[in-house]
Amino acid sequence: MQINNHNNFFTMNLKFRFASFALSVLPVAAGDDVIYSAKSGLGSAKSGLGSAKSGLGSAKSGLGSAKSGLGSAKSGLGSHKEIIAQIQPLSVPNDRWNFGAGISWRKIGNINFNTGNTNLAAPSVFGNSSFTQPAGIGAETGAIARAYDNGFVNPGPRTPATGRTTDYSYQTQDQLQGNNLLMTATGGERRVIDQPSTSSPTSWRESDNWEVSPYFSLSHLIDMGNGWSAGPDLTFSYTSIGGRQGELNTLNANERRNIFDVRAIDSFDSTGLILPNPPYTGSPGAIAPLLPVEPAGRNFIDELRSTDTALFRDSINESLEVNLFGLSLGASAVYRTDSRFFAGIGTGLVLNIADWDASRSDQLIQVTNGGAPLQIGSAGFHNSGADVLFGYYLQGSVGYQINDSWTIEANTRYDWNESLRESVGESDFDLNLTGLTLGVGANYSF
Repeated sequence: MQINNHNNFFTMNLKFRFASFALSVLPVAAGDDVIYSAKSGLGSAKSGLGSAKSGLGSAKSGLGSAKSGLGSAKSGLGSHKEIIAQIQPLSVPNDRWNFGAGISWRKIGNINFNTGNTNLAAPSVFGNSSFTQPAGIGAETGAIARAYDNGFVNPGPRTPATGRTTDYSYQTQDQLQGNNLLMTATGGERRVIDQPSTSSPTSWRESDNWEVSPYFSLSHLIDMGNGWSAGPDLTFSYTSIGGRQGELNTLNANERRNIFDVRAIDSFDSTGLILPNPPYTGSPGAIAPLLPVEPAGRNFIDELRSTDTALFRDSINESLEVNLFGLSLGASAVYRTDSRFFAGIGTGLVLNIADWDASRSDQLIQVTNGGAPLQIGSAGFHNSGADVLFGYYLQGSVGYQINDSWTIEANTRYDWNESLRESVGESDFDLNLTGLTLGVGANYSF
């Protein structure tokens, strides 16, 4: 009976030693399953130990030794659990989708407007040019009665046969100028209207500015090995672009009216006649030198009385508003370092939808004799549409992976796009959509 108890004690001691050895060399990667098996072995050893207690008193010392070995095994087990808790490597799936969003600044929107001449025309304010000779002097030719401020000349009985008359009068000596008798008359008026105008097209330009542009992206990256991953990339962006210009001028016109007082001078040929001293008044039957009934010449002397002016100019306002929706379809490649930093490059095609609205308004302004400006005419034009414009892009990015799901990045991109070319009214415009983009955003991987 003692031999059997001694054998049981020997077998129990051997089991303790085996369990202690297994726990001391247990690898971390084996996990909780192996640890659980070791615990089961220790439970069997405890059972054997209980049997040894009932059979052999001397086995107590061996039991103490076995308990000591069990404590050592538990200590080693706790040490391995601490190591497992501390090691949590950042995992990156080999095949993942990335949804990103952010905001960018696009340096695009160079607007060139060619403003054509207005269709508004300057009206006539002062009417047409006119001439009114002094009343009473009649036509320059013909045997008719003519009244002047300083005399008269009327046909007489001898006029039909001779073309001359004795029925005339004059007032002063200075009317006798050599071989001519000068008769003058006032009260005439001359109005001279000038309407010079110039018109020429003009243009304006608004330089490209940094426009705010939110964007969304979706990419599918597949691990290519050696830190590289690549796949398709889809990006949607929105940009609002606009420009306006006022007080453009294509027409300058003015109308000037000069009003003259007109004095008529009729010259009667007195060659060979000895005329009576003035003042002289003849009669149809008088005995006197016969004076020709028609003047030999007639002159008009103009003296400026007043001037009126009307100035005209157009004022044109133009504007353009564009909502630009960009859909980029391309491919990107990303390289990840051993740390959490990464860099990427991408390229592809761009489909731009330009939803635009353009307007032009013309006003014709009149200023008369330096007075207040007055709008006397206007015209308005409006045009809109949605144009599809193509392009391509090249993009680079750098970023940092926060955790398995989230990354942040900064990117720069350059677009080569078709320009928007349209017209409104008498104007046409060109919007350049090629330019640089800088952006920041965040990506979610799933």
